[in-house]
Amino acid sequence: MPSYQQAAFLEEAVRSVLEQREVEVELLVMDPGSTDGSRELLRDLHAEFGDKLQLHFDTDSGQSDAVNRGMALARGEILGWLNSDDRLRPGSLQKVVSLLIGTKPKWMYGRTGIINAKGLPMSSFIVLYKNWRGRRFSLAKLLTENFIPQMAVFWNRPMWERSGGLHLDKHLDMDYDLWLRFAAVADPIVIAAELADFRVHSAAKGSRQTNEQLAAAFTTARLHAARLGMKGRAALLLHRLMEWRTRLAYRWLKP
Repeated sequence: MPSYQQAAFLEEAVRSVLEQREVEVELLVMDPGSTDGSRELLRDLHAEFGDKLQLHFDTDSGQSDAVNRGMALARGEILGWLNSDDRLRPGSLQKVVSLLIGTKPKWMYGRTGIINAKGLPMSSFIVLYKNWRGRRFSLAKLLTENFIPQMAVFWNRPMWERSGGLHLDKHLDMDYDLWLRFAAVADPIVIAAELADFRVHSAAKGSRQTNEQLAAAFTTARLHAARLGMKGRAALLLHRLMEWRTRLAYRWLKP
């Protein structure tokens, strides 16, 4: 869990992971220097949860670097990352574990809800749309837009090691790039269960840098489309059209 200056949401995020039932969980929180009370809160939570919560306060070079460091330190074989302003749904990890056991590279994704800063559901159209787009997977479809919700994606260690982790030059679409590299190894397992909630609030990168995030995603798609030839070029054309549609939609739907 990469975290920086997210004290308002941090406890809920941590508890959503560590209070999962019927699974053995380890959570690593990577905080490079919060000054908003996050570290004091994390120490209190560590006193409650013990070694299930591992705290790392070293400086890093950004979110991608923090995630990579956390994955290198993690002791588990089934992996994922949750940002510190999002939350898992109760029972979500129990649905995931059995799907990813084994030595072959595997990954999977489910569905998410969208919540506001107070944790209340919002933007039901976006949820319905993403669930519809994600109900079946193909690489060509993924090249048209990133419909996979990052907080509802999990993979096993063989997949992470085969794919090489997050690229440090990616700051806004590191997850999209990772899914495209995962998809080059194997198609994901797709389940219809809601596994997490994505929080929309005014300080979130996705709210503050929507246009930059969409532009970065197109650049990433273009890098991965070449191997599909004509189908890849067609996917890029659709990606550009959907990018402009999303810019217009998010102007109304996001804070």
